[in-house]
Amino acid sequence: MNLAKEKEMGQLEGKVALITGASGEIGSAVAKRFVREGAYVILISRSIENLKPLYSEIEELEEFKEGSVKLIQLDLLDFENVKILPNMIESLKLSESGALDILVACTGILGKLNPVHDCELEELQNVMNTNFIANWYLLKNLDPVLKESNSGRVIFITSEATLSPSSYPYWVPYAASKAALEIMVKIYASETKHTKLCANAVYSEGPIDSEMYKQAFPGKDTSELVSPDKLTDRFVELASKDCSVSGQILPLSKSLE
Repeated sequence: MNLAKEKEMGQLEGKVALITGASGEIGSAVAKRFVREGAYVILISRSIENLKPLYSEIEELEEFKEGSVKLIQLDLLDFENVKILPNMIESLKLSESGALDILVACTGILGKLNPVHDCELEELQNVMNTNFIANWYLLKNLDPVLKESNSGRVIFITSEATLSPSSYPYWVPYAASKAALEIMVKIYASETKHTKLCANAVYSEGPIDSEMYKQAFPGKDTSELVSPDKLTDRFVELASKDCSVSGQILPLSKSLE
């Protein structure tokens, strides 16, 4: 296939991608971009109702193909059902082998912002469970089907808070959960370096137009916030079969080149 034809078909043509937190701003933007690039996408959320507006938007895309978008209702903290997620993916029959080519894990919560000494155990556990433990368990169970792909790709969402934690007072549960996530990505990449898998994490260098930002900074002007739709190039780069980086923590706004 010549390069012009490949570009016309899309950079992720025929790839099967699973996106968690798909009803959120980043997950929605990535889902739409992946469909434009020719991927089959599986969207996961705790509520199917939350995914219906996104599905309607995707149906309007010129590149939309019937049967290319599947919805799964799943709470990632429901560990018993996460165990059978590989079987759910295989039953969708989006690929002959049942392989998963791309995992984009966008699920995350901010939690309450409190000084370290005022942080409650239950709150800390909730944020760690959602942002770290659930993502670890997801990767643990999807590892076999990702390795079935000839170009398995894993992309997690982290935060600038891990780079300069002193600039984020009161954010300890969130920042700690993202730091743990980054360590997992780096170790997993080292464990899979002799396979075709690439695992990375991305973060935004500036504030994104999202509910999380509005929760963290209530009443603050949002006119200058970056739309998630403008930050999807990095996801395509890291999801593509040509990606050769793994174990990296990368900003969303800069090209790999």
